[in-house]
Amino acid sequence: MIYVFITIFLVGLVCMYFGVQKIRGRLNFLDEQKEFSYETAVDENSAIDLERLSFIPWHRRVSRAYSNLLNELGKHPTLKLALYLLGSQLIGYYLNATFLNFDLKYVFPVVLVLSAVLGVQLLNRQAKKRFDDSFPEALNMLASAISAGESLMHSIIYVGENVEGSVGKEFKRMGEHLKIGDSPDEVFRKACVRFPYPAFRFFVITMRANIARGGQLRSVIVNLNRIMFEARAMDKKKFALTSEARASAKIVFAIPFIFLFGVMRFLMPENYIYVMEDDTGRQILYYMLISEAIGMLIIYLIMKGVKA
Repeated sequence: MIYVFITIFLVGLVCMYFGVQKIRGRLNFLDEQKEFSYETAVDENSAIDLERLSFIPWHRRVSRAYSNLLNELGKHPTLKLALYLLGSQLIGYYLNATFLNFDLKYVFPVVLVLSAVLGVQLLNRQAKKRFDDSFPEALNMLASAISAGESLMHSIIYVGENVEGSVGKEFKRMGEHLKIGDSPDEVFRKACVRFPYPAFRFFVITMRANIARGGQLRSVIVNLNRIMFEARAMDKKKFALTSEARASAKIVFAIPFIFLFGVMRFLMPENYIYVMEDDTGRQILYYMLISEAIGMLIIYLIMKGVKA
């Protein structure tokens, strides 16, 4: 159990460190201005330069990514994160003691990494879903406000005050920063860190190009909303076309584990003990796990490359 306490202690230190950094960032508004140096400022001729638009030092990316995940956890994020990691360690300990009997000094780090990766993936998926649900509404409100004669800054503020969720908060923050005189380049760049999605970056490019060159902003936003709707429809179509293949892959992936832990453990205990405890049997187990991981990785890459 010493590894559990060590892990909890280290996780607590990391959470406290980033928590203090986050509080300091909230208390001191001027600290945000240090995130971007004068050399990385984007001029009006680079409105479509995605690389320069999204350029941020790696340590700032890590810090902002962690802050984004804490925002997705809601109230008391550090406590929730600590409880989640502790619960995953306890579940890993129970499963290992019941089925695997591996050395704990290897189990706890593996469980920590897997639980962290799984948790980040789930939070990112949840954040992406909320963004996809709220962003079209924000674009519609922005187009309506601009049609009513409001400026871009006041339209962004209006959207922030009337749209709920993370999208509304970000638009409100963008409007407040623009109101106090911050450069639109810096405001939009920081927003791209919060929402690193192609649709939002396309929106930012549109706004920056309009600020630099002018044009009919309302029609541009309406067309952008239409393009986003078509893109989401295309993604849903791709998801539907690949549903059968994905279900088959999940079944094939689960069969060896069901046979090993659900059938062999109770109907053929001597074979199960041989696989789990004997050195030669462990090699067979390792081969099965590695081959399953490679196979699922190949299937994932194939599915990811499917185009509707």
